[in-house]
Amino acid sequence: MTEIFIAAPPKRVFKALVDREQALKWGDGPRFTMTEWEMDARVGGKWSFVSKDRSNKDRSNKDRSNKESASGLEHHGKILKLEPPRLLEYTWYASWHSNQLQETVVRWDLSAVSSGTQVKVTHSGLAQMPAERKGYAGGWPGLLAAIKEFVESGN
Repeated sequence: MTEIFIAAPPKRVFKALVDREQALKWGDGPRFTMTEWEMDARVGGKWSFVSKDRSNKDRSNKDRSNKESASGLEHHGKILKLEPPRLLEYTWYASWHSNQLQETVVRWDLSAVSSGTQVKVTHSGLAQMPAERKGYAGGWPGLLAAIKEFVESGN
């Protein structure tokens, strides 16, 4: 679980999570760039995104990790729960997971607090994937910081 405070109302934060144009902006960071992002924001709707590791940018396909195709790292799933602006939950599969069929679930809980929103992200289903669990433990804080910076900058 990862938490962060964002100085904006839950409605604004939620929109950044489900809106394509906004996600493409906050998903573009120093290490990864988000090249594709789609979300059918309804229960049962599908979502997907593709990111590229900027450090692999100049390497040939032959030199790439077997976890990253020439098109990038693919992520996808289906929305399980959607209660704007306080809850978003979806399955999460990724092309770089050691077991690409293992279902994991990401849950975003947004709570209105004085002068903003407390955001809590829980990524479950990783018990049998220790390398992925470690990667996400390091990755979610940076992603939440990028969303915070984006939302608070007024974009």
